[in-house]
Amino acid sequence: MPEDKSDELRGEIIALETALAAAFGEIAVLRATMQGGGAEIALASMEEMAKQLEASVLRGVVGAEEAGRPQAAAGFERRMELIVHALRNAIAFRAG
Repeated sequence: MPEDKSDELRGEIIALETALAAAFGEIAVLRATMQGGGAEIALASMEEMAKQLEASVLRGVVGAEEAGRPQAAAGFERRMELIVHALRNAIAFRAG
């Protein structure tokens, strides 16, 4: 794959990861509003989503490895960890 195309795809992936983290933040705010809470409930909701994502990493990696696709497992794990990291950054930003 040409390097220009590879860089373009990396940019798209980063944009999607950032959008996912922002969406999780908005979902947490909506959950907090529905529960009648404020920032504390929103942050707790975001933290719960981060934990759920971390759990999905293990399931995804195991599934890909069982299917005989170790590179897919490695790529999945790496991307999911970056998404969780982006979400945790959003939590820290909102808490700060």
